[in-house]
Amino acid sequence: MSSFLTDLRYAARSLKRSRGFFALAVTILAVGIGSTTALFTLVDAVLLRQLPFNQPQRLVEIWGRNDDRTGMRVPGVMLDALRSRAKTLGPIGTHDPSGGALRTPEGAVDIRGQTVSANFVDVFGVQPLAGRGFVSEDERPGANAVMLVSFSFWQQHLAADPGALGRTVYFDDVPYTVVGIMPPEFRTQFVDRRSWFWTPYAGNRSRERERELGYEVVARLASGATLDQARQEIEAIASTIQVEGWGRGGRRLGLVPLREDVVGNRAYALQLLLAAVALVLAVACANIMQLLLTRSDAQRREFATRKALGAPATRLFRLALLESLLLSLSGGVGGVVFAYWLVPMMVILAPRGIPRLTDAAVDGRVLAMAVVTSLLTACIFGVAPALRMSHLSVTEMMKPVLGVASTQRARLRSALLVLQVAAAVALLALAGLVLQTFLTLFPTSPGFVTDSRSAFVWSINQRQFPDASDRRRRVNDWMERLRAVPGIVSVATASGMPFGDDEPRNIAVRRPDDANPPGQTALRSDLRSVSSTYFQLLQVRLIQGRQFSPADRADAPLVALVNQTLARRLEPLGNVVGRSIRIGNAANSPVVDIVGVIADTRWWGMTLDPLNELYVPLDQHSASFGFLIVHSPLGVAEVTAAIKRTFYAALPGAALQPEWQAVPLDDMITRSVAGPRFTATLISAFSAAALMLAAVGLFGAVAYSVTQRRRELGVRVALGARPGDLMITTMRSAVTLTAVGIASGLAAGAFMTRFVKSQLYAIDPLDPLTFTMAAAIMLTTAAVAAYLPARRAALADPMQSLRDE
Repeated sequence: MSSFLTDLRYAARSLKRSRGFFALAVTILAVGIGSTTALFTLVDAVLLRQLPFNQPQRLVEIWGRNDDRTGMRVPGVMLDALRSRAKTLGPIGTHDPSGGALRTPEGAVDIRGQTVSANFVDVFGVQPLAGRGFVSEDERPGANAVMLVSFSFWQQHLAADPGALGRTVYFDDVPYTVVGIMPPEFRTQFVDRRSWFWTPYAGNRSRERERELGYEVVARLASGATLDQARQEIEAIASTIQVEGWGRGGRRLGLVPLREDVVGNRAYALQLLLAAVALVLAVACANIMQLLLTRSDAQRREFATRKALGAPATRLFRLALLESLLLSLSGGVGGVVFAYWLVPMMVILAPRGIPRLTDAAVDGRVLAMAVVTSLLTACIFGVAPALRMSHLSVTEMMKPVLGVASTQRARLRSALLVLQVAAAVALLALAGLVLQTFLTLFPTSPGFVTDSRSAFVWSINQRQFPDASDRRRRVNDWMERLRAVPGIVSVATASGMPFGDDEPRNIAVRRPDDANPPGQTALRSDLRSVSSTYFQLLQVRLIQGRQFSPADRADAPLVALVNQTLARRLEPLGNVVGRSIRIGNAANSPVVDIVGVIADTRWWGMTLDPLNELYVPLDQHSASFGFLIVHSPLGVAEVTAAIKRTFYAALPGAALQPEWQAVPLDDMITRSVAGPRFTATLISAFSAAALMLAAVGLFGAVAYSVTQRRRELGVRVALGARPGDLMITTMRSAVTLTAVGIASGLAAGAFMTRFVKSQLYAIDPLDPLTFTMAAAIMLTTAAVAAYLPARRAALADPMQSLRDE
């Protein structure tokens, strides 16, 4: 043990004497290990951590599906059949989104939660932290309304009161009794951290509604049952149930593990980025190995003396390896510090919708991974130099270093250099492809004006305000109050907003006298209700006819506006003003007159052609949710405060979610490309890091070559060689190796494109220009990195070079 400590102190002193080498090596390792640690933190939070349930691997989600779509609700009759007949499933529960106004001392607050079946706790296998779960009596029609609350709900809305159990809270003015508090880690939604609650169906308005629309079903596999067995059984049960639209050629039941349903393919970008950062770490390891091989040449005589004095090969190996371990652990510490800074930046940059991403934190699991990574990297780059120093003979160790580089060492250095260049080129090519996708998707002309305009999501609880005409009146009153606020230029509202992430209301559009057309032949359009000021506020161009006016009230003739795309499909000549259309397939669907055509706008980014868009006046439509669009030079905080103040004045007792804020339209557009931006930014950063490391490796390789050939170069100068010839001679090997690395990198990049193909849009995965640019960037960087030491060698004093040993 004492000899080990002695060797450790010696390794530390040796590194202390080489401060420049130590600083460079630790910086390189900190970049590689820090990037890897940060990406692992995200991957761990999203993909690796178990869901916060008992035996989560046995939980499954049951959906309806067809050839085009999955995620459909399960009809109530099928749910009953599964509960009574399925042998491969244990408890089968349901969970459906819910929400409403929670009465608090500060006013009503909009809170989101879930309506669940009474066996909710049994299905997920997590007992309340305090209180009880639901029982079958809680689900009985007419039973007293009860509620399970999340730990954060208990803290925020019940003041963390230990006596909160049994307290009555008013939700949509209905008294609910709090019967249990769930543990802090328990969640059934994973995209955000909102305060959640759970209520059974009894005493809830959605009981009949959900029975009609269907349920979101979660179940636990029975003991000994497999996924395949359960999947086959539920398909067989469903085939015996007669439900319209289900069965042969229609919808059918599907089953997936709950974890797969939660994560889906939304974390694919993280897996891709983890592979990219692994390449950066490989380049860093190759770079450090190259530096250590160079350093070992300077230590040859010292190690030769130790061996001559009787030090065994194992002791010499340990001495050399300890230096690598100290370097790697120091780099690991720097990497963890770097990761602490990098993780929050990545979370901010990441697109919304990646589940559990907000849970990402550098914790004990991540620190353990960082330590393991540091030790592995030490072994990867430290073993080769250590073996080399321990196996050389005393005679060979005592030889001068200059001019005697072995073929084996030269090949190893060349292989390391080629590896660094190849990895950098492959990452540059992938970064170029993803970056072009991001630039292609970014909408340069969405078809409307965004300057000084922001949007605010709103909803009105129909249980509080059941009359549609009353809701419309209150919304108009809200907008009038807001227009009167100093600094507010204009206000409009719409049931849907460009780039607003809202689901389209796809509806059939046909001639009034057409019989019900088959679904596959009906012309379908996205339907939006907007206020009369909507198009003026966004400055959407009017092509034909007129826009909406305040005269288009509920008691006036029904009118509509269409965009150019829908106008062309309704009438090839585009002259649709004055034409009547029926909205919907039902015989009693409303008939509207088209009074104008507006220019196409982008709703979903630049990946799709403009949609068919049909607009109806807000005053002729139900107003219960949508976007408020505000034109104002005021800041976001001031606009938000004015919106909320006037909302509560126009709708007393209504509630808004506290975290809702006005969002500038420019930010909404930027969010629409958050996924490609996230991938493009990080891959570009990783490729830049790999390029920098490869440049350092090339610089070091040429500088080392110059050091070895000082005498040869001095003789050449003495014999009349020109500086230009010396530079060519010195750089030739580096350029050759760079060319080999570039060719290897291009081949590797072409192979890796199959893994990013789904992330690309409107670009060939083997785009020649992108790969040519990657090669050119690498070649230019290599030329600069090799030129600097070569120029220095060419201008050196030949007499000084000849005197050096």
